[in-house]
Amino acid sequence: MRITNIIILFFFIINCNAQINNFDQIRKTYLESAKSEENIHKLISTCEDYKSKNNSIICAYRTVADLMLIKYKYNPFYKLNLFTEYSRKLDLIVKNNFNNIEIRFLRYCVQKKTPRFLGYNDNLELDYQFIIQNIDIHSNELQEYIRSTLKSL
Repeated sequence: MRITNIIILFFFIINCNAQINNFDQIRKTYLESAKSEENIHKLISTCEDYKSKNNSIICAYRTVADLMLIKYKYNPFYKLNLFTEYSRKLDLIVKNNFNNIEIRFLRYCVQKKTPRFLGYNDNLELDYQFIIQNIDIHSNELQEYIRSTLKSL
């Protein structure tokens, strides 16, 4: 009985560490993605590698990558349709994970970088306040990632 509990605990710890490493890789790729279209495709590929985990954070990163790719499209009507579709998808992910700081942070970043005329800035202040009020209860790695990215916006 005791050995079984130890084995279960061991696999739980391994799984948690693997998930943290997955997020570290996705976060690193996200930070690089603003530099080029190729890097955005790397982010999409990284998200696809972990898609089987069916994780809301990974889905949010994938949706943000899709939003970032829009600037490389040429047809303005197509761009607007894609923007509407993916921004709604991101809002739905936030709605279903309202207390997830990383997902709220991603929406904040998107809204901060979106041109005002598109009108996708309704949650900027709300998300920012949520991030500031809740950042200290998360891991040091996530805190550093969010704080450093906020400074660069």
